[in-house]
Amino acid sequence: MLSLLLLTAAASAPQPARNWTQTVVSTPVGWQVGNPSAGLKLVEYGSLNCPHCAHYSAFATTPIMAAVKAGRVSFEYRPFLIFPHDVAATLIARCVPAGRRFSFIESYYRATGGFTDKLRAADPASLKAESMAATNRRLVAVSGMAPLAARFGLSPAATNRCVSDPAGMAWVQAAYSKAKAAGVKGTPAFLINGERVQFDNAEELAALLK
Repeated sequence: MLSLLLLTAAASAPQPARNWTQTVVSTPVGWQVGNPSAGLKLVEYGSLNCPHCAHYSAFATTPIMAAVKAGRVSFEYRPFLIFPHDVAATLIARCVPAGRRFSFIESYYRATGGFTDKLRAADPASLKAESMAATNRRLVAVSGMAPLAARFGLSPAATNRCVSDPAGMAWVQAAYSKAKAAGVKGTPAFLINGERVQFDNAEELAALLK
C-alpha cells in the first residue's frame, strides 16, 4: 500500500520544465536550437567574421536563448559568406559537437576581431595556396582559430581535417547559394516566421519574441 502511495505521489509531482537549449539539430542550410514545434521561428543569416553580427550577438544571445529555453522560440543560424576566412570558420562550427555549436558561435563572435586583425597584419601572399583546403588551413594557422576550436572538442589535427573536407566545403557553398537566392545581401539578417524583422537592442528583440 505504501509503495502504491509513493508511486502515485511521484506520478503527480510536477515535472521539471524541459530545457530546449539542449535540443540542437542540423538543417539543410544551418543549425537549429529549440522546440521544433515552437510558435515563433527565428532565423539569423550571419557571417562569423562580421563585426555587426558580433555586435548583435553580444546583446541578442541572452534574450534569444531565454525564449528558446522556455520553448516559445526555435532559433536557426544560417551561415552567410562575406570574408575570406568565413568558410574555414563555418566549417569549424559545423564540426563542433552539435550540443556545443551555438556556444561556439557565441564564443567565435567574441574572438572574431582578434582573428581578423591577425589576418590583416599577415602578408597576403602567405595566405594563398593551390587549393581551397590548403588556403583554409593557412587561414586557421595565421588567424589563431585552432585554440578556440580545441576548447570545443577539436584537436589541431581534427580542425585541419575539418576545414579540408570537400563535403563540408560543398555544404557551405550550397548554403550560401541558397541564402543569396532567398535575397540575403548582408548580415546580420533576421526573420521571424519568414518575415524580415529589425531591432536595435535586447529590449526590442525580447518584445518580438513574446
